[in-house]
Amino acid sequence: MNAVSDEGEAARIDVLRRQIKRPFFQKTDWFTFGATTSLSLAIYLSTLIPSVNLENSGIFITGAMYAGVPHPPGYPLWTLWGWMFIKWLPMGNIAWRAAFATATAGALACGVISMMVSSVGAEILKQIPHRLKSNEGKWLRGVCGYAAGTVFGLNSAFWSQAVIAAPWTLSLLFLCIVLCLLMRWIYEPERAQFLYVAAFCYGLLLTNSQIHLAFMPAIPFLVTMGNLKAGRDLFLTGSILFLLWVTGSLCGILPSIKEHGSGFLFIFILLGVIAGLAGIVLAAKTRRVFSQIKIVTVCCACFLAGLSLYLYSPIASMTDPPMNWAYPRSVEGFFHLISRGQYERMHPTDSLSLFFQQVCGYIVATGKEFGWPYLPAVVVPFFFLRRFGKRERKWILGLVASFVFLVFLMIAVLNPYQTMASDNGPWSFQAFLTSSYAVLAIWFGYGLILLGICLKGKSTTRGENKN
Repeated sequence: MNAVSDEGEAARIDVLRRQIKRPFFQKTDWFTFGATTSLSLAIYLSTLIPSVNLENSGIFITGAMYAGVPHPPGYPLWTLWGWMFIKWLPMGNIAWRAAFATATAGALACGVISMMVSSVGAEILKQIPHRLKSNEGKWLRGVCGYAAGTVFGLNSAFWSQAVIAAPWTLSLLFLCIVLCLLMRWIYEPERAQFLYVAAFCYGLLLTNSQIHLAFMPAIPFLVTMGNLKAGRDLFLTGSILFLLWVTGSLCGILPSIKEHGSGFLFIFILLGVIAGLAGIVLAAKTRRVFSQIKIVTVCCACFLAGLSLYLYSPIASMTDPPMNWAYPRSVEGFFHLISRGQYERMHPTDSLSLFFQQVCGYIVATGKEFGWPYLPAVVVPFFFLRRFGKRERKWILGLVASFVFLVFLMIAVLNPYQTMASDNGPWSFQAFLTSSYAVLAIWFGYGLILLGICLKGKSTTRGENKN
């Protein structure tokens, strides 16, 4: 009897060991990623712009062709990405190859979203009781992941950017990669390398899209979901930097935020207060401060390493390429380039009534671009929060912070105007706001998985009642 029980215990331990060693991203997740990427790329290629189009595509094509310096802030990440496709792709004209690079980045972004849905979907299936067989669960995850990726990739605002030579899809790809790495960090916070790579990729993202500075305040919230103490120290570090900037500006050492208008001043103070209050609350809860300063320091170093890609611009400028905007090989030209010196300064929204109108415009645009029929599934995961596991719940709530800043902070900074007579609908700058659609697509995928579980349960129950 003891021998039988010992054998059973050994078998149970062996199963647990296999489960522990099992990779987070399983074959189903990678298959979903590959299928979504391939099918999205096929759709993009079938509608690809065959030559130079309007907007700034000529600038980006020429910049990528000669590995030069496009218009501010230089877009070194896109330049190198486009250069690889132009030099290594053995077909099509130069403009088509550059557009192919854009389409590839867009398709990969769709694939990363689908993989995030599929992988967390496996954890949801473990937490929510269901009557799905193993293969049915895998198919459900894969199909829902594919649906989430394609719903994101085929909204007209993103699709229009994925078929021309433009850097926006590459920015969204790196945003999705950062989210994916932070998701892995939340599930395995002891493996800090995920957090470090996420910080590095975010630095790279900012070399391609400075507007994604709006995502920065969400990062400490996501880090807090994985490690309370690391998030605390990140908030405290941010609040200290805020106080140092205020002190330096008052002493005349650093430029004053007042020069950029009351809108920027309000946003700057609001973010500083949020960081300070969050750091104080977490410090009171953990009863310690800066116990994870090593993680924060390494993250900052990795972030600066990614941001250092801007140094490519002065190096490229020294070769005198045909596209050599601002001549950044000089110190003055370099700072003129990365600070977007030739453009008018942004004027953030400074009126609550106008901001409310802009948010309403975003809702209308989202219904049109993302799709009204898909939005009900977006809210489904929030009805199951209490039934989720600890990590799933933290990940969903971390995405809430991401969504809030990618919508409200980005709207406030861009201060977009309503263009009701425009052919593009009631909103301008739709492409910029597709960053928030990535979060909506992830929630949409989880919602589909939960609806599939519920529908399977109801169909099974009806079959049993008939019998």
